[in-house]
Amino acid sequence: MDRRKFMTHGLLATGAVSVGKVKADTGGSENESGPTKKMKYRKLGRTGLKVSEVCFGTYGWQHTPVLESAIEAGVNLICTCADYQSGAAERALGPALAKSRDKVFVLSGIDCMRNPDEQTLLRRLDQSLETMGLDYLDLYVPHQADTMENVTNPAIPAAFEKMKAAGKAKYLGISTHSGQLEPMLNKAIELGYYDLILCRYNFMEYKSQLELFHRAAEHDIGVIVFKTRAGARETEVKALEEKGLELSQARMSWALSNSDVTSVCAHFSNFGAINNYLEAINTKLSFNGARLLDQYRQAFDSSYCRNCASCTEACPHGVKVADILRYKMYFSHYGFEKEAMERYAGLPDAQRPSPCETCSAPCEQLCPHGLNTRAQLLEAKQMLEMA
Repeated sequence: MDRRKFMTHGLLATGAVSVGKVKADTGGSENESGPTKKMKYRKLGRTGLKVSEVCFGTYGWQHTPVLESAIEAGVNLICTCADYQSGAAERALGPALAKSRDKVFVLSGIDCMRNPDEQTLLRRLDQSLETMGLDYLDLYVPHQADTMENVTNPAIPAAFEKMKAAGKAKYLGISTHSGQLEPMLNKAIELGYYDLILCRYNFMEYKSQLELFHRAAEHDIGVIVFKTRAGARETEVKALEEKGLELSQARMSWALSNSDVTSVCAHFSNFGAINNYLEAINTKLSFNGARLLDQYRQAFDSSYCRNCASCTEACPHGVKVADILRYKMYFSHYGFEKEAMERYAGLPDAQRPSPCETCSAPCEQLCPHGLNTRAQLLEAKQMLEMA
């Protein structure tokens, strides 16, 4: 659906979506009465920011007009990173932010798995601000923390204090995909200087995260989640593919049913996604929706990598199993082929799966879900190393 059709035929045109100015006191929108599909807002912990329940994710995205329409529909939280698409995501944000800076909260940072020093963090922030045409970030978040050392890196709070003093960033967070997600984020909560956390969260395996999120809420720390699609593999099962839209909305409704979650970071692949997400946040998870999630779980339980990294300990070759399988997911199911290949290319040769060709695969013995890890790694190698 293009923007003209969206504005003509979508919920915005029919009056089903209110795009009034967000109220500072309630987080609602003007014209509270009537059966409209309106954006909803939650408080992002101690930041006090009233942010939209769906966050505009920019990984694999570069289409400015979709963002402009999402902002009109009430999306007021944008999550990006200087390293997404080698900076292309931040560049694509510039035109929309020039028109709507006062309507949105912007979150950005850099990948932090290599423990950047204080000067690198400060320099890269200045570059990001220049790229997006901004004077400041609302939320500064180092992305892709992979180890406890990344979370406790003293350069992060030291650099942030200078950013804050200079008026270039207001609040600090940390983001991770790591298999050590829970101990890492519990440590982030304990440290006290992180105002928000971002992490993967989906219906395939989540129960142990409930305590983490509740602890964050008790410390008044905001929680933003991503990867709620659990691999987005519904096209592999006809019955699920036919229920694609209903399944998509069920995933978001499920994530937002947790009151400790502030916002769900989602991919806006086209204008139609805006309507779909508005429907989802205004609809409680139905019996049929829950049944679809169960069907999905049953279909992919033994083939979906949770990025728990249990297998990494058993790898005698130092292969970055969880990262490689995540890049494979981006390539195969998210439509982010170029970004996936670039991320894979950034891995040192020693961390790639070439040794898997002759390995006895001890990693598979530690996988709690019985994944055929070796075969998946070799498949990833073939697709991600294409010329």
